Amino acid sequence: MCKELGLCCGLLSLGAFISCFVVLHMLNKIIHIHLDTAMHVSIPLEANDVEVFGSGCQNTLIVNNLDAPHLSWLELFYMRWTVVFTLVYSFAATLLNRAKYLGDFQINLATSNAMILMGSLLSVVLLLATVDLHHREHFMKLWCNDFIIYHLYYIAITTAVSVVFFITHSCQKHLSE
Repeated sequence: MCKELGLCCGLLSLGAFISCFVVLHMLNKIIHIHLDTAMHVSIPLEANDVEVFGSGCQNTLIVNNLDAPHLSWLELFYMRWTVVFTLVYSFAATLLNRAKYLGDFQINLATSNAMILMGSLLSVVLLLATVDLHHREHFMKLWCNDFIIYHLYYIAITTAVSVVFFITHSCQKHLSE
């Protein structure tokens, strides 16, 4: 049973690792302009913007306005770094699962507890940020907004599954000692 759970967790973590790159790419398409500089500077936009799967999700210019339903610069900064930390976490979870079930590597209790702590923290932060992001529109096309939201939900749920895996591993390790 535990071997199958570890395999599923490893595959889900690999999928979350790949999904983190997609989310970072979409978050990098959002460009912020401060309200003061928007009045004094003209900003040229590229006509041949890189499209995601032929989608046409162009770069979105967001003027830093407190009343707008868009992300502020600081929220976007925190969101990017949360996704980067989740990328590192999902990579580490994939490597630990692979080493445990395809080799003779044993995950010790301290590593398992650290993965539980970091994973639960990242999962909660991602879930709360995604729920908040779900009520905002950062791209003009609706499906571009849904694309990034569903990837973020997938990453948050996968991180929570990894936490469950490390909890079961810690319980087994603790009971066997």
